[in-house]
Amino acid sequence: MNMFASVCAASIAMALAFATAPAHATSFPVSGTITVGGNSGALPSGGTFGNSTYDAATGQLSTGHFTFPASTVSASTPVGPAVIHYLLSQTDTSTGQVASDGVAALTTATLRLEVTSVTVQGFPFPVGTCRFAPIEVDLAGSGSSAGLEVEDMDFTIPPVASSDCGGNGDTINSAIASGSNSMRLSFSGDFTPPADNDKIFIDGFDA
Repeated sequence: MNMFASVCAASIAMALAFATAPAHATSFPVSGTITVGGNSGALPSGGTFGNSTYDAATGQLSTGHFTFPASTVSASTPVGPAVIHYLLSQTDTSTGQVASDGVAALTTATLRLEVTSVTVQGFPFPVGTCRFAPIEVDLAGSGSSAGLEVEDMDFTIPPVASSDCGGNGDTINSAIASGSNSMRLSFSGDFTPPADNDKIFIDGFDA
């Protein structure tokens, strides 16, 4: 094999190696806002969606899982203004897809909101075990090289039993359980849409 052929063969082999190299799983940083029972606030910094990969050739976001640090939100309750300490987590996994036009969507994410403690006018309010689930969120939006922007503007948080939350289920429900909540999420990363391959080829030329 002459030198030119050897260089060509090596170049082709290298290109194929890079083309088939698997993407490395990562935890995409996630930020955003959430509105619960009419009370809006930023999601805690440090949220992620991982361990997942994004394939720009197909627009596929592989199986991943949301993780958020503990946070707080202020709310009104029948016993006065309250500061609610909570932990939002995902109890299943989700995948995603970015279409060639940039339209993006994730499969339904099932979340759980756990109230860990409550203070009312500065005084501790007993909550015991206090978990709101399942919360099903359908996130859709757009993907680009600047990131992934998705939202669900109308999801439901089911109520807990009256006996839950240290016997204060009804009071906690008044601040959290409702049928009109919203969430906006921003994924940091390159989510360039896949190329549009919907072309008709005639005799080797696209029409």
